Amino acid sequence: MELKTINAELLAKMFKQGTFELNKNKATVDALNVFPVPDGDTGTNMSLTMNSAVEGLSKQVFDSVEEVSKSISKGSLMGARGNSGVILSQIFRGFAKGCKGKTELTSVDLCIAFKDAADTAYSAVLKPVEGTILTVIRKIADKGMEYAHEDLDTIELMKLLIKRGEETLEKTPEYLPVLKQAGVVDAGGKGLLHILKGCLDAMEGIESDFESLKVTETKSEPAQNFMSTEDIEFAYCTEFIIEGPNMDGAALQAIIEKMGDSLVFVQDDDLIKVHVHTNNPGIALEEALKHGSLKKVKIENMKDQHSTIIEGAHGETNTTMTTEVDKEDIPYEEDYGFIGVAMGEGFVSIFKDLGIHGNIAGGQTMNPSTEDFLKEIEQCPSQHIFLFPNNSNIIMAANQAKELSDKDVYVIPTKTIPQCITAMLSFDRDQTPEENFEAMTASLATVKTIQITYSVRNTTFNDLEIEKDDYLAVSDGEIKGVGKAIDEVILEAIKNTIDDESSILSVYYGADVNEADAAAVVAMIGEHYPDLEIDTYSGGQPIYYYVFSIE
Repeated sequence: MELKTINAELLAKMFKQGTFELNKNKATVDALNVFPVPDGDTGTNMSLTMNSAVEGLSKQVFDSVEEVSKSISKGSLMGARGNSGVILSQIFRGFAKGCKGKTELTSVDLCIAFKDAADTAYSAVLKPVEGTILTVIRKIADKGMEYAHEDLDTIELMKLLIKRGEETLEKTPEYLPVLKQAGVVDAGGKGLLHILKGCLDAMEGIESDFESLKVTETKSEPAQNFMSTEDIEFAYCTEFIIEGPNMDGAALQAIIEKMGDSLVFVQDDDLIKVHVHTNNPGIALEEALKHGSLKKVKIENMKDQHSTIIEGAHGETNTTMTTEVDKEDIPYEEDYGFIGVAMGEGFVSIFKDLGIHGNIAGGQTMNPSTEDFLKEIEQCPSQHIFLFPNNSNIIMAANQAKELSDKDVYVIPTKTIPQCITAMLSFDRDQTPEENFEAMTASLATVKTIQITYSVRNTTFNDLEIEKDDYLAVSDGEIKGVGKAIDEVILEAIKNTIDDESSILSVYYGADVNEADAAAVVAMIGEHYPDLEIDTYSGGQPIYYYVFSIE
């Protein structure tokens, strides 16, 4: 089969087939995450970004590849989730530059478009790291430029480019020792190659059922389903209310009903209330956000109703996590508005006490999109707006929203909620927005955060032998403790983190910890560190049993 040029119709099919291929393999990509903790899930984030990218392709007929690439660029830009999704959106933004003014793409045009894609992605990242998706797209682009002056069959060219990408992907552990130690290749690069292989399938005439993409997405099991047991098919009782005009309730119901059982779905005017038992609460909420804004979210882990099933687990748990966001509770101020990302009723309440008017539901395993930030920014009437991503995998999406907004937005690069709390306490209304931005950003270095979670797989990391379900203590991208006993892990982490200047320890216990257990942990820490001032709060956060803030 010979194919000299790519027209608009074929390019649209290529992106759809690329999305299909990524969705089909996203669990494989998720499994490549180096850190063995429940992560932002590279494959899931790239998949959601791609789904947003291709959403507009079925809504109109395109006359040129320029129009198709513009639609992909805009869709991916708005739907970008996590660092991998933001970088992917920049790749498509650059690709669209290469398609400017083009009705069809020749092999030469395709080579130039890949070069623009790589250059744009690199320029968008402040400190590019080799051994990532950036290296893969750069090597692909370099290979393409070797043929930039030849009239080749586009199918054969794509095969050559994919081969170079595969060769580069296999070498990513040589760039990044952490990949080599974990025995994996880069997850983002792997996801990109799945997209390109899907594009090649479309060029060769393969066309999968695009509507099955959403089915594939909802059926996949995310890494965070750690609470499911053999006797409970669907572990999470999930309830939420969505608000918005002209919502397609039938479409949402068709997706949600495939995710579990005990579905109650009620639509009334501009509100939809959903109740479902599912193993995928995060994905359910992501689908909801496509239709409107979340007014209330409530997630309960039903395993506590079956105590005989969980004997021998990590201990008794208080498994209710509730997040309720009512924007009418706190009015926005005229001068300053604050927007933070958080999950957990306790943290949302703390945010309100601090004056954070807007809350975006999200965090680890559930990264908000660029569009989620933009919607909250647009709803904020304040003159100066401060964003707190509160997760390293969300900062790029927040910055991308800042660039897309016409408002005066400042992104405080918070990687944890304790950093956000410290930054808010550093805010001074007598200072200018720029002075506050500098002071709040500088304050982040004064707080150390330890997060206690669990391992999702067996691995070796920095010479530590880690087994699935081990307790893990993570601080600033490093594992500070690992073991079978949570008390020992906590003490080891504090010992490895604390210094002579540390005087205050704030303890935020999560949705899977009850008050009595939290009090016992605090008492234990107090025995070992009697000079520390210890404060305890209910954070209500999922994923992390405890979040410790040391100042």
